[in-house]
Amino acid sequence: MSGLEQALVTTMAILLVVIVGVIAHRSPRFAFVATMCILSFAPIWIGARLGFNGNLFLPVAVIASFAAAVVLARVRELRPSPVDALLLFLIVLSASSFITSDPGLALSFLVTPFAYFLGGYAFGRIAAARIGADIVYRTVAILFTVVAVLAIVEFTTGFNPFIGLRVDGSLFQEWGDIQIRGGFARAEAAFGHSIALGSCLALAIPLTLAARFPFWVRLGMVGLMLCATVFTFSRIGIVCAFLGIVLCALFLPDRLRKRERAAILGGGGILGLAMLPLVSSVFSEAGEEAVNSGAYRGDLFTLLSQAQLIGLSDNARRAPSGNITFGRFVSIDSQLVLTSLTTGLLALVAVSVALAVAIVLCLRGKAQPATIALIAQLPAIATVALITQYAVMLWLVVGIAATTQALARPAPLPWRAPMQFALPAMNPSRST
Repeated sequence: MSGLEQALVTTMAILLVVIVGVIAHRSPRFAFVATMCILSFAPIWIGARLGFNGNLFLPVAVIASFAAAVVLARVRELRPSPVDALLLFLIVLSASSFITSDPGLALSFLVTPFAYFLGGYAFGRIAAARIGADIVYRTVAILFTVVAVLAIVEFTTGFNPFIGLRVDGSLFQEWGDIQIRGGFARAEAAFGHSIALGSCLALAIPLTLAARFPFWVRLGMVGLMLCATVFTFSRIGIVCAFLGIVLCALFLPDRLRKRERAAILGGGGILGLAMLPLVSSVFSEAGEEAVNSGAYRGDLFTLLSQAQLIGLSDNARRAPSGNITFGRFVSIDSQLVLTSLTTGLLALVAVSVALAVAIVLCLRGKAQPATIALIAQLPAIATVALITQYAVMLWLVVGIAATTQALARPAPLPWRAPMQFALPAMNPSRST
């Protein structure tokens, strides 16, 4: 792509965000819906180059998340959450690598937590407080039903319209090819990778089951999402999707009646059995490719011994190709391992404690739908890196979980009210 073409794409991306922001200023619901549409249907390689020499590329989904968070920020009350401190702590630990290791390598790993993670988290955190969790759940349910339909059509026809949005650049070269497993093209939709699509659909399932739609509508939506997840042929996506259904049936009684919980378990089981022959044949045909992929992920955990307490691992090297490697490993397909290598073991401990707290909340029956969605992602977090829009989507759900869990707590006593922080509404009549 020429400099003029790249400048045009950058200008169009920024202009799109500005237009959406102006309209969204008058309608918070539109802000959330528009940003979720960008997150769901704008490939990761569409974005803008920023910085003095254009060396910082931000996908339009990340830019839109930040913009929407700013537009929606007129919240009367946003209760503080321990997750706020966790994310700030992770960013501080990432920044500490500038002191403890090569600044050039450290910068490579600081952009992702600051841009992708913080953008998604702030957007989800503020949106859930501004427009309410029910609207958030309904929006996610509708949009990811559309994503699921597109993925099913892609699998059955072999046509992916998002690949046609070709933009020359490293991100398109990395994510612009359709993966093949067992002779079948794996569904990717706009997410650039089958694992990212499958994991995002799995994240959406608990939120869909919590949406205020008639039960048969929710059941149909989840059925489509499960089918689309199967067509990604991502083991992690499939496991997380079915795990989310089981957890919702067990720990979401206020949103699902007893017979409804039995229906989703029965329906999920029937659909799983119906899809089992296809999945089994694909993985059998994939043979060593699927086996080696799993073995590689298992070997990654040997790198934990090379992690520092704080900061970037001393084993990090930049290859002549520009890729950063850790020993003999080029791709770190485990977010837990990657966190320990790039941010330090202290960060891994903090994240593990947060996940343990979420599990306790779930077992005590106090977990909100977004928290259940995150618990169902534990297999993915352990064996998959946060790639493409999955990084934004996961932290968006973290933000929703932080807000909904904080709002579910009993209101503080009057003399403790000042401990809350508020973002003043310029026009109270439009603050909802």
